Amino acid sequence: MHLSLLPSELLGVLLVSSAVTVRHALAGPNVNVALQASFNAPPYILELLETAAEENSTAYFPILDRIAEGRFADCSSDQELYSTFIQVLQDDGHIMNAEALSSFQFALSIHSAAPRIEAHYHYYDASVEPSLMVAQDAACPIWVHFDGKQYCSPALDRAQQDVGALKNPERLPFDRVLDVSSKQVEAPSILYADITSPLFGQFHQTISSTARSGQTTYRIRYRPSQSQSARPLAVNGYGIELALKRTDYIVIDDRSAGLEDAEDQELSPGTEAATEEFLLETEEVADLKPLSSKELLGLGLKTASFIMASDDPFDTLVKVSQDFPKHSSAITKRNVSTDFVAEHSINRNVFLPAGYNVIWMNGLQVQARQMDAFGLLEQLRRERSIVNSLREIGFSGSEAIQILSHEAIASSKVEGDTPRYDYRDDLEGGRIIVWLNDIEKDKRYGGWPTHTSALLQRTYPGQLPQVRRDIHNVIIPLDLTDVKDVELLVESLQTFVKRKIPIRFGIVPMTTSAAAIDQAKIVYHLLDTYGLNAVFAYLEASAVGKRVSLAQKGNFDSSIKDRSLRRDQHVSDFRTVLDAMESESRVQSTKEYLKRLGAYEIPAPLFANGVAMPRNEAWLQTMSQKIDMDLRTIQRQVYEEVIPEDTWLAGQYLERAITHRNALIIPEDENSIVIIDVADLISKHVKIFEKLPRLLARINGHPSEHGTVQLLVVADLDSAKGSELLMSAVAFCQEHEDVELLFVHSGAKSEFFPHSIMFWEQMKDGHRNFDIHWLESTLDLKTVLGQTKEQGDSSKSRLDKFWNAEYSREAIDQANDFWQSFSPVVQTLGLQPGQQALMLNGRVVGPIPKDTDFTASDFDQLLQFERSKRIDPANAAIAALFPGKQAEFPLNAAILSSTIALSTISDVPEGIFESAPTLRMNKFDGFVSNHTVIQTGDAETSSIHLVASIDPTSEIAQRWIPILKVLSELSGVHLKLYLNPKEKMKELPVKRFYRHVLDARPTFTQDGDLRDLKASFSGLPKEALLNLALDVPPAWLVAPKESVHDLDNIKLSALKEGVDVDAIYELEHILIEGHSRDITVGPPPRGVQLYLGTEKDPHFADTIIMANLGYFQFKANPGYWKIQLQPGRSEKIFHIDSAGQQGYNPQPGDESTDITLMSFQGKTLYPRLSRKPGQEEEDVLEESVKPGTPMDYLSKASKFASSLLTTIGLAPSAPKHADINIFSVASGHLYERMLNIMMVSVMRHTQHTVKFWFIEQFLSPSFKASLPTLAAHYNFQYSLITYKWPHWLRAQSEKQREIWGYKILFLDVLFPTSLDKVIFVDADQIVRTDMYDLVTHDLEDAAYGFTPMCDSRTSMEGFRFWKTGYWANFLRGRPYHISALYVVDLIKFREIAAGDRLRQQYHQLSADPASLSNLDQDLPNHMQHVLKIHSLPQEWLWCETWCSDESLKEARTIDLCNNPETKEPKLSRARRQVPEWTGIDEEIAKVFKDAEGQGEKIVAEGGGENVQEVLQEEDEERKKREKDEL
Repeated sequence: MHLSLLPSELLGVLLVSSAVTVRHALAGPNVNVALQASFNAPPYILELLETAAEENSTAYFPILDRIAEGRFADCSSDQELYSTFIQVLQDDGHIMNAEALSSFQFALSIHSAAPRIEAHYHYYDASVEPSLMVAQDAACPIWVHFDGKQYCSPALDRAQQDVGALKNPERLPFDRVLDVSSKQVEAPSILYADITSPLFGQFHQTISSTARSGQTTYRIRYRPSQSQSARPLAVNGYGIELALKRTDYIVIDDRSAGLEDAEDQELSPGTEAATEEFLLETEEVADLKPLSSKELLGLGLKTASFIMASDDPFDTLVKVSQDFPKHSSAITKRNVSTDFVAEHSINRNVFLPAGYNVIWMNGLQVQARQMDAFGLLEQLRRERSIVNSLREIGFSGSEAIQILSHEAIASSKVEGDTPRYDYRDDLEGGRIIVWLNDIEKDKRYGGWPTHTSALLQRTYPGQLPQVRRDIHNVIIPLDLTDVKDVELLVESLQTFVKRKIPIRFGIVPMTTSAAAIDQAKIVYHLLDTYGLNAVFAYLEASAVGKRVSLAQKGNFDSSIKDRSLRRDQHVSDFRTVLDAMESESRVQSTKEYLKRLGAYEIPAPLFANGVAMPRNEAWLQTMSQKIDMDLRTIQRQVYEEVIPEDTWLAGQYLERAITHRNALIIPEDENSIVIIDVADLISKHVKIFEKLPRLLARINGHPSEHGTVQLLVVADLDSAKGSELLMSAVAFCQEHEDVELLFVHSGAKSEFFPHSIMFWEQMKDGHRNFDIHWLESTLDLKTVLGQTKEQGDSSKSRLDKFWNAEYSREAIDQANDFWQSFSPVVQTLGLQPGQQALMLNGRVVGPIPKDTDFTASDFDQLLQFERSKRIDPANAAIAALFPGKQAEFPLNAAILSSTIALSTISDVPEGIFESAPTLRMNKFDGFVSNHTVIQTGDAETSSIHLVASIDPTSEIAQRWIPILKVLSELSGVHLKLYLNPKEKMKELPVKRFYRHVLDARPTFTQDGDLRDLKASFSGLPKEALLNLALDVPPAWLVAPKESVHDLDNIKLSALKEGVDVDAIYELEHILIEGHSRDITVGPPPRGVQLYLGTEKDPHFADTIIMANLGYFQFKANPGYWKIQLQPGRSEKIFHIDSAGQQGYNPQPGDESTDITLMSFQGKTLYPRLSRKPGQEEEDVLEESVKPGTPMDYLSKASKFASSLLTTIGLAPSAPKHADINIFSVASGHLYERMLNIMMVSVMRHTQHTVKFWFIEQFLSPSFKASLPTLAAHYNFQYSLITYKWPHWLRAQSEKQREIWGYKILFLDVLFPTSLDKVIFVDADQIVRTDMYDLVTHDLEDAAYGFTPMCDSRTSMEGFRFWKTGYWANFLRGRPYHISALYVVDLIKFREIAAGDRLRQQYHQLSADPASLSNLDQDLPNHMQHVLKIHSLPQEWLWCETWCSDESLKEARTIDLCNNPETKEPKLSRARRQVPEWTGIDEEIAKVFKDAEGQGEKIVAEGGGENVQEVLQEEDEERKKREKDEL
């Protein structure tokens, strides 16, 4: 190596890096981090079993048989058990290919099944054990629950006890069931067992044999192992960052041009490769080197060029990215590759700007929230399943991915024509629509231009041009017995008309009930007889009194009083109007109109220019967007002069409008369409499908213009409607020779006519193909019976004779058993016995209501709709990619279109998360791939194609690159990673070191034990100040558990020789979060209080529903939970209809409030709450009663009575809280030291009980370890609280700003709902008063009180930012308050939804990075115009910076706030200005020393807080030197 060729800066780096011979002697301290779960690791065999079942659910019970047989009993280590288990998986055919095995190993590596096992354990401990007798373990270590009794022997000969109170017969989400019977088994067998117990085998063999014989069903629920030693589960799949805390030495150093020229020399090409290995050595450096602006400018391109020039670009990418701050200086000396720059430029012109980080999996963009091991595992399995479905019908993996991402599929989703319907009432004779305005005739529009060219006039964004032409029409069916609908009409729609919005609005009264029909009659009469004003008068009077459920005579009479009749009309009284024959005729026409448009049921859609839209919370926005798009179409036609001037413009939308709408076929919300995975259905029920009766397509196996189609009809064939449905299907097939018809009987018992038996007779010998003519004649009753109704006998008597003559009871039973065998298919479609539905190529239509006719024309409309949306785009993609190839057989066609359709459907409800597009794309195929791409895997054989665009000089790349590296090591994964750096940059883009703990498969120690993964940082700059933080999946709440070091302030040079920084974090909670809604009135049920609990602990946790997206969260762990309303107003007003576990939209069977958390991804719920009768207008957040009012005395009396009942034991007692509750937050050993002093100062000045509340995730392990000692000595209580920053609320990247956010944004949800008042006190405060005075302080109806900033130290006037500029103008004389001390009335705070309002304002303001510079202070001050702040007396907070020395004697608290002029360190200021500070500090040290003398380990050795103290002093010295030099 020729060191003389290197520039001096790089030489310094390499000299340190090249000391290989003394590497171990000079090696500096490492930083080692591990993460453990709060629950224990399960037995490894159990984890292997559940992980295998995740990969292949059919493997579960066969492997359980192997365990019971003792196949794994001789394995003496985890490694041997792992190897044997994989051998069994392969030998027994449970995992047949390398892709599945690789997926299994990856899932096992991240312990994906562990939460499911822990949920079993939690269920047993919290729900089962409380129902059993004491000392069960000795008598019944394994037992069976059967028919309400407990059996403790394998023979099941004697019941131990009655356990009927258990909910065990219910199927729980973590159950795996062995059920071979097609009939429902009334008494399932449930085995509670530790499968590692020697007794397990006997129980399993007995119960599994009875289950396989169809006598019972079998499920096993695990109970905790009594023999295995407990050890916490080591968790993988997370990142660790060491962020540079003091970045003043890496900011841009704009040195003189002469120095830059001398020092900024680049390496000659001949030396680049030779120095590469030394550049990436892991030896430490003393400190980081500042970069000039010129060096920064091309850093991105130089980094990417360096990576691509290395021998192993992927490995180099990982190394450079994870330690980027250390390598950036040396990389600036590199040359930029001209080949790289040229190709990079070409690719940017194709697609995607420079610096963008995006990942696509099989053409589908991966959401940033899913970029963790657990979300990716789920997505990998889903994608593999989709690709394998297409492989089953003859496509290779590569071909399948090309089809899925073809532009024809995406275009069908984006450009598909929305069906329009003829909303006019001409077909019903007119007079159905109640028009609210007429733009072409009403006087209010008289000044508008009438010529079409006026449509091209310039308007504000979102504004429609005011032209006196009928262009846009909106028809809204309204239920005039519903208060919300009436209010929509008399308030919103009437306002739209009065404001002259250029849309013609019309309403149609619904006729869903007798009361609605009466309201419709009244409205029509008032409109015809008196005009529209009378209609509004009547409905406004009804709305004011909330009396709309029935037609009101009083409102009718008042609305016509003194009102003039219209021409040729006469007065009619209230009863005459309701009874008039003309009214009945008009109502009937209205019914026909609503039925024609599929709007006869509630909720009915609205029609905007003929497009049906759901009338949900967002209907106004959706309607506006559609009208805006339609306007653009008309404007383009006007501009191109293709529309004659006298054209009826509204008719342009109706040229191809459909007159009839079947809402089952084309729902107003296409997201509600249900698609079944046909491939999955076939794989699970292949034998059933092979027996289904069938009418073959007449072109089966031959090419078709549109491809073949498979139609499945599920009907009660013995009912009239079922027979008619199948007959319509047969008639439809007669017209469409490319349709294959399958049908199945869904009736439980024959009631009308024995078609089901007639079909069974034809099929009992194994024949399944039917002749179309035989079907037509058989389904025609007249043909079958050979007689007509006119021949005398009643229909029923003729049918009875037919049954008795033709079929025996044995034949009927055999036929019923035959059709019952198809029930799994019926259940998969979500149908109950007797219900009817259709499935066309996987698209489900149904259940079809019994009173609905589904004719051959409806079948034709269904086919045309499905062809346009799903079938034709799939065929077009295949035709473009593989000319001449076609899915010729109907089943293959059904698999193809259903698979592609499912591949474009998101699992996340729209509008809840910031979701990536659901459309797949292949635009990146146009990238050139010679000098900018890293490739791994085989594209032809892989079923997962990953394409990544990565900026290697970005923090997001630090997290994504190691994940991509692991994914690239999985079988069946092909990766193309394009480097996409920014071409110019102005600041160092990455200011942290990063590691990700993840592996593609389990690894083992030399002893064969499973190796626990951890992160290790080596070669870090010794002088850098670093802050350690974990980067975890969204649902995790973690906190440091063990470390003697100050993890907020790591400086390696301050450590003793040979000492590493070791830290163990704990995954304390996995979140259950959700978005709830009030289905009665619409908006989120803000303020509703929820409990989370179990049978054992009904009140495990509580929380409040926010107005923001109806959000709530519970800090939980894997287990079986129940969600319920808190007693009080929440329970009085609301009822939980469902916890919404199965998604945002209601699903059949989703009515439970039981919740199972069994994934590291947490649980997202969508609870549906409804209001109890009479509570429609009530608000949970009812404001508190004002003092002195009559209600105040009633409230006090009620509280006294409640207290009395509680005292004598007749009412449940509320949790008892301390007199003084103080909330604080600290981070780092120095601030924790100050926090201790603050706590002791509080205790010195009060005789009241005190409880301190701390945000746990910011506290060090040593502080948490010391709290019990301090609390015992000073007699206070404490509680550690936490809340996960919600995913939808804009996050803060800096830790200090995050802490500020926690101080103010979550006050309504951080504390128990029973706590009524809390005081925030900064850690660096000293208290000199009894804080109970602040508890009892009158806040004068404000939710919180803050102390105004001091004005008395006049020398600081120039630093009072709130008196000048923005703040002076904004405050308008109001005081600016300091956030170091404030008191919160939590009851009032929640009543006025202050938390929701603060979060909403924060989210808006934080969009500007320059706003909220002092977040915790600026936000409440900014909102005090609308969220009142009570100003506390000035004495409550004294700060030397702003307050005069004379006022110190009155100070009740002293705050060590920063001085912008002197910048004096806090510690020196504390010792100088607070005489008692040192005494308290020494007293606390003695308390800890005495405790340690008794054997307790309290605080870290070496005084970790000294790092911060020394740094403060260094800063002061440095600033003094700079001042002297100047």
